[in-house]
Order: sequence, then C-alpha cells, then structure tokens
Amino acid sequence: MNEFLNKWIQIYKSGSEGIKFIYISVISTVVFGIVNFLLFSGFNISIEKYILLSYNSVFPFLWTFVTFIFVNLNFLDLALTMIMIYFVEKIFRMFFNGESFIKFFFLGSFAGALAFILCSFLSGFRSQYLQGATLGIYSVLLAVISYNPKMKVSLFPLPVQFPIYILGMIIIGLDLITAWSHSETLPLIIARLAAAGFGYFYMKSYQAGNDFLGFIIPDRNKWGSWKKIFISRPKSKFKAEPGGNTYSKRPKSDEEYSMDKLDKQKKINQILDKISQSGYESLTREEKDFLFKASR
Repeated sequence: MNEFLNKWIQIYKSGSEGIKFIYISVISTVVFGIVNFLLFSGFNISIEKYILLSYNSVFPFLWTFVTFIFVNLNFLDLALTMIMIYFVEKIFRMFFNGESFIKFFFLGSFAGALAFILCSFLSGFRSQYLQGATLGIYSVLLAVISYNPKMKVSLFPLPVQFPIYILGMIIIGLDLITAWSHSETLPLIIARLAAAGFGYFYMKSYQAGNDFLGFIIPDRNKWGSWKKIFISRPKSKFKAEPGGNTYSKRPKSDEEYSMDKLDKQKKINQILDKISQSGYESLTREEKDFLFKASR
C-alpha cells in the first residue's frame, strides 16, 4: 500500500501544472461528494452553496469564485474535464511554460465566473451552479488558437487533421446552438464564451509583451526579483574602451528595428509551420530554444 501511494505521490511531484490540477480536482470532488452525501442523508443539508458558484450564494461566500474550479457534481463530468485538461495543456506547453498555463487557466476561469454572475442577474436564471474547470479549458484552448490558428490537430476517431481554429469554431458553435434552444443555460454559455474571449484576446496582448494582469499570478522566475527593486543599480549605458574613454552604443533606427522584428517573426512562422507538419519533436534544439525565448 505504501509503495502504491508513494508511486502516485511521485507522479504528482514530477507532473506538470495540469497533472497537479487533475490530482487536486479528483481529490476535491471525491471529498465534496462524500461529505455532501453524508450531510444530506443525515441532516438534509447540502454544502453546494459553500463550494460551487451561484448568484444566490456568491455573497457572502466570495471564496466560491475559486473553489468551484476544483469540484464537479458527478464523476462523468470530472472524467471528461480531466481528459480535456490533459490534452489542452499538452498543446499549450508546446509554445509556453507552466506559469503561463496557470495564468490563462485561472484568469480565464475568473473572467467567465464574473460573466456568469452578471448574466444570472440580468437573465433571471439565478439558481444555477457553476462547477468544474471548463472555463479554464476554454481560455487555454482559445489562447492557443489565437497564437497559432493554423496548427494541425486530429480528434479520435477521425482519420484527418484540420486547423485548430476549426475545433474552436465547432465548440463555440455548439454552445451557441445550445443557448438558442435552451434559454435557461444562457448564464453557463455566456460564462464559457467570456472565458474563451479572455483567452483569445489576452493572448494577443501577451504576444505583444503586455502582460497587464501578470501581477495577479506572476511568473515564478520573477518572484525573487521584487526583493531587488530598491537595492539594484541600473546598468550603465556606456562601455569602457581600452584607453579609458567611454562610448554609448548607437540605438537602432526605426527601419533597423522593424527589419529585425520582421525577420524574427518570419523565423517564428517557419518553426510553427514545421510543428504543424511534423510535430514539435521534429525541431532542433536551437529551434526549440528560439521558440521558447520568443514566447517569453
């Protein structure tokens, strides 16, 4: 028994952010299900309003903006959600690191949760509960689509590959059809679309170097830099020559800067095309390093 537990603990420790989230979600859902069943059977008490997000109970239980992400009401939803997290994270990690995955996943979930509460108030459908990690999945998936819309993917059991943006259009289209035919699901559908929209447009900002919400979930590599803000000295713009004189490095002209940026983007596009045709493993070490630095 100890060996079995140690094996799963080791998988958790060595796993990616998505794997860790799967572990936490499974444990949270099991504990929630057992406690809720016992309390409801014995005392006719449900703890759903204390864990899941609902317009009727969001005040004063503000922590449900976070806890709903980790809990599913049934194990079929849990299984499907965990499978989606596993594969969506794999696609996302082809271009970005784990901290970026966490950032898009949770911030997208929060954006969708806010839209859910607002839509519940405006539509009058206020008794629904928001549960699970679907919003985070939508955010991460649309972030990838925003970054590389022509990336080829395939879905079992379909024997063909197609651009990933087609997958996004299918998912969003199905949600819109559901909202049209079942108006009571409108808050849930709006929450998903809000999370998807956040992932798509935040990626556009992210690519441009504007991580304007980075202070909420900062990169792990930057956590230690805050301690140096008041003690670090700015680097000199001058470089000493052997004779003791100094000179400043000539800044690039607008034309030179634009050409360098164009060459860099051209190389990125070539690497992405190579990934689409032959997969990430076909890249050389230099290409992987270049793509990683460009994504940062």
